[in-house]
Amino acid sequence: MGVPQILLYLMIAIYFASLSKIFVKAGRENKWEGFIPGYNIWVWLKVIKKPWWWIFFFIIPFVNFIVTIACNVETARLFGKYSTKDTLLTILVPWYMIPHLAYADENVLVEETDWAKQSDRDERKNHDMLTLFFIAPFVGHALYFVFRLVGSKDKPKKKTMAKEWTDALGFAIVAATIIRVFFFEAFTIPTGSMEKTMRVGDYLFVNKVKYGAKMPETPLSVPFIHNRIPGTHIPSFVEWFKIDYMRLPGYSDVERGDIVVFNWPVGDTVILHDDVIAHDYYQIVRNHAWMSFQRASGIAYTNGGFEDQKANYLLSEKNRIVDGGGLLYNPSVQNKPIEKTGGITTLPVDKKENYIKRCVAIAGDSLQIVNGQIRINGDAGAMPLPEEALFTHRFYLNSFDPQFGGYPLDSAYLVDEFEVYPSDLPRVDFNYQNPLYSMGYEPVEGDTTGKTRLFAYFNVSPANAKKIGALPQVDEVKIVWEEESAENPYTDGYCSVFPNDPSFHWSKDNFGPVYIPKAGDKIEMNEANFIIYKRSIAVYEKNEDVYWKDGAAYINGKVAKSYTFKQNYYWMMGDNRHGSVDSRFWGFVPEDHVVGTASFVWFSKHPETGIRWSRIFSFVD
Repeated sequence: MGVPQILLYLMIAIYFASLSKIFVKAGRENKWEGFIPGYNIWVWLKVIKKPWWWIFFFIIPFVNFIVTIACNVETARLFGKYSTKDTLLTILVPWYMIPHLAYADENVLVEETDWAKQSDRDERKNHDMLTLFFIAPFVGHALYFVFRLVGSKDKPKKKTMAKEWTDALGFAIVAATIIRVFFFEAFTIPTGSMEKTMRVGDYLFVNKVKYGAKMPETPLSVPFIHNRIPGTHIPSFVEWFKIDYMRLPGYSDVERGDIVVFNWPVGDTVILHDDVIAHDYYQIVRNHAWMSFQRASGIAYTNGGFEDQKANYLLSEKNRIVDGGGLLYNPSVQNKPIEKTGGITTLPVDKKENYIKRCVAIAGDSLQIVNGQIRINGDAGAMPLPEEALFTHRFYLNSFDPQFGGYPLDSAYLVDEFEVYPSDLPRVDFNYQNPLYSMGYEPVEGDTTGKTRLFAYFNVSPANAKKIGALPQVDEVKIVWEEESAENPYTDGYCSVFPNDPSFHWSKDNFGPVYIPKAGDKIEMNEANFIIYKRSIAVYEKNEDVYWKDGAAYINGKVAKSYTFKQNYYWMMGDNRHGSVDSRFWGFVPEDHVVGTASFVWFSKHPETGIRWSRIFSFVD
């Protein structure tokens, strides 16, 4: 048991020992009222003159923390404790202050504040300002002084502005927290991974009721801020007090086709850049390890490939470290990725970055991808593609059309007509002024004279690709699928495709088959299964000493011939199939990472062309 748990249980014991004495001082006749769980809280609320229904706040994580502080402060007010010292002791050290109020004979009830008396108002001034600060740090006082500047004043014989702001903000924070934790939370689509189902610039509400609201595991945090103070690398939460994973009942399970918001599984360890963006620590370290090995081995990267394509297999065991995520890296480079960044940070589950993807396979499914087509349990039609799913298309061109400034395709036309974003039009330098999109040359099939043909490539849906392909400057359109490869595992990074191990040669378009674990499933621990499920067993299911040695799997330091999973897992993919980093790259999404489902879009703004009026208040399919 850690210190936070000890302090929590000590505080509960103090309440049982102290409330009966406080009740008697407040005029209650029966000491036993302080010893009955639940009833003693109801009596406490009556004594401090708060609504009886506040009792329900005591069962809501984080909210109960705020309400308990408020009740402590109100209890101290019964005894006229308004000094700065007493206020700080009540808020920060209730383990001392509550029994002191109960057992010290000098502590007796005083008359309520008479807001008509200037002496009473002056006595409370510092107390109310401190309370406002703890209810809403900085924001409360910012609002207070703004309203002061525009002319708001304390009203005669009424509560002071500090007291009114404390009450109003306290209630607003509690109410908004309840809505955010248990019902709906606002979410913004920052990237194009779900294009065109969900679009960059969509503002939506996430429904947490459907799958059951997940209780905060790190409840002590700045309200309404996910994991870092905006514009800084400062955490918005503390980890010295945590609660175990718990989820309320929902009205549906996660189903294939659902658009799901979840905590990024590999976000437990991230690298923070100066722009406060979190990047995948594991993939960056793999890449640096591979580049370090190239330099040490004299292997050069040329023309999009390695001179020794099989060099990844030569990483010697003495330079490998296998961690809970199955990561292989060279110890000599493990600190290099954090240069000129905000450093490495670790995050608890509920504070990992939020991602949104489509669930394409649920627990108990077997998934395979063949040329971009998802097959569930062997059925190629089990998971049909969304109508607007995006793929990287190659558009083979016959000319540079002067109508479009000398370029084969006009980028403004692509943006306006098909919402192709600049991120889907990566710029390259062909010595043309301000190149608009990626272009390349490909040998003409069957030609032996060295002829090539020009193509442009970017992400669009098959339907829109067909429309673009009908333009006179386009000869042919096709999708080039990424094949499985045993030769070069370095496509989007070293071993970037799950399970991030050189023993597997899967690609983002040709992947699997892989089984999605279900709670209660028992799997055999052979070497292939160990590689695939190791991170789930070690990290998500919190087992220790998980490793492979001498042809056997070890879990919790003991030989394990099989393993039984404790929770369900899911497979999430973006509808922008060639522009999404998803389960194909970092694997399974555990059930305890699921936050909710996308509900409806309440606002939408295209980053280039402005407000999308047709998407406002639209439901998500």
